Amino acid sequence: MKLPLSAARLWALRLALFTAASFTLPILGHAKTDAVEKVENSAMTGELLYEILLGEMNLRHGEPVAGFSLLLDAARKSNDVQLYDRAVEIALQARSGDGALMAARAWTQSLPQDRKANNQLLQILIAVNQVNESLEPLKKEINLAPESERDTIINLIPRHYVRVTDKKRASGVVQQALEPYLTKNNTTAAVAWTSIGRMRLASDDLSGALEAVKKGQAADIKAQGPLLLAMELMSKKMTDAEVFVRQGLRKQDGTEMAMSHVRVLIELGRYPEATEQLEHLTRKAPKFPDAWLVLGSLQFEQGKDQEAETSLARYVSLANQPSTEVNSRGLSQAQTRRAALLAKQGKMKEARDLIHKIPANNADEQRSRTLAEVQLLREHRQWQAAFDLLAANSGDDTDLLYEQAMLAEKLNQLDTMEQLLRKIIQKNPSYYNAYNALGFSLADRNLRLPEAKQLIIKALTFAPDDPFITDSLGWVEFRLGNLDAALSYLQKAYKGRSDAEIAAHLGEVLWKMKRNDEALQVWREGLNTAPNNETLQETLQRLKPSL
Repeated sequence: MKLPLSAARLWALRLALFTAASFTLPILGHAKTDAVEKVENSAMTGELLYEILLGEMNLRHGEPVAGFSLLLDAARKSNDVQLYDRAVEIALQARSGDGALMAARAWTQSLPQDRKANNQLLQILIAVNQVNESLEPLKKEINLAPESERDTIINLIPRHYVRVTDKKRASGVVQQALEPYLTKNNTTAAVAWTSIGRMRLASDDLSGALEAVKKGQAADIKAQGPLLLAMELMSKKMTDAEVFVRQGLRKQDGTEMAMSHVRVLIELGRYPEATEQLEHLTRKAPKFPDAWLVLGSLQFEQGKDQEAETSLARYVSLANQPSTEVNSRGLSQAQTRRAALLAKQGKMKEARDLIHKIPANNADEQRSRTLAEVQLLREHRQWQAAFDLLAANSGDDTDLLYEQAMLAEKLNQLDTMEQLLRKIIQKNPSYYNAYNALGFSLADRNLRLPEAKQLIIKALTFAPDDPFITDSLGWVEFRLGNLDAALSYLQKAYKGRSDAEIAAHLGEVLWKMKRNDEALQVWREGLNTAPNNETLQETLQRLKPSL
């Protein structure tokens, strides 16, 4: 139990502090023979020192309010930066927004040119959603910054306001603060317009954000900020942004900007255009590794096997050069896809050997290499080989144990699957995929349906919006004969994720309910998404609908 300091102990402490302050403070300066040199007394008097120590002791003894008051009073008396900082820290730790504001305001009033004081006040005002009041500190934050740092400060503004409730109001405040920097055509104006654009984007004002891009590019066509913002708007399917992206790219020589554009095109599903851009980039900058990796990956996904191998081999060659910085994940991805190309040709041994050559300098890299080899074997239906590989490498890794359990299910080793999944649950009770996998496997085989349902419900408590777990619940309700409940869950799951397996389940429930046209529509959508999905194909072969 924490006990407050007794009055006697406090008085003794005060006497000791005054004694120390009166007699042990060193005299500054050199001694003189004729007289003692006059000493300038520090602001840190014995009484102040006592107040500070008493404040800290109150904090230690569970009295944050008293401790805060004492330290803030000491800060005001001494104008000490560290004391003000400590008072703010105490209030924040106690989650007292009012206290933190009080201390920060006192700090800025006492030391108006202190950048840290102003920054603390700004951050606290934003944190407590006093957006309007943040205007003046924000202006001051920008003005106090050295010119060499100003662009960086302006660029970071949207991050400060990311959690405010009234995004529109915050956008207006930021624009007011940046008004003095918008009138000239220079880099600072472009940065300012970019920050305004990002604030508008955060408030869902897409047209306003695009207007900011336009003005930012007008201020400095070579600035990267407006171009990146235009790409972000383009990724949100704002077609008008694309003209500004192309304008900006024509003035940019950097490969990174070109790669950012490629990533947007891929995100939009515009693979031919992305491929064309990458081919142009590899001709322009043949020693830029990332372009070869993404190009090879695109070619791989499009079934252009020979072109993919050429591009990926080029990436590996560049990545292995001592002067090239490349992350191990990229090298692993390239070699894994090259291995997949070999496996496609029936060269499984060569494919596995290639994966074994992927560097594995630590446990995480070793794990990634194992998973890459397992995935290769899975894709070619070599369930037993994949299972044996995991059995030799899983150890206590729950993710690897889970993969092993899924392979046991493929091998119809249901007892082994259940043992592995229950082992995972015992090790990590919040590993909800294990509950779902066991519950779905039982439901799919029409076994222990009440238990299966409870397992799936348990999984949903950890991930209530997961479409795949919702699909599992819908499927177990179907097995239990609860068609209306099954339909409701499966429709929700399919809305959340248009997956072919969910489509198979939803279609079957609709088919069972004699809503054949709806079932056929869902199945057709599933086939368009993944024509070779095993669950969907098995469902169609069993029910034999006329598609």
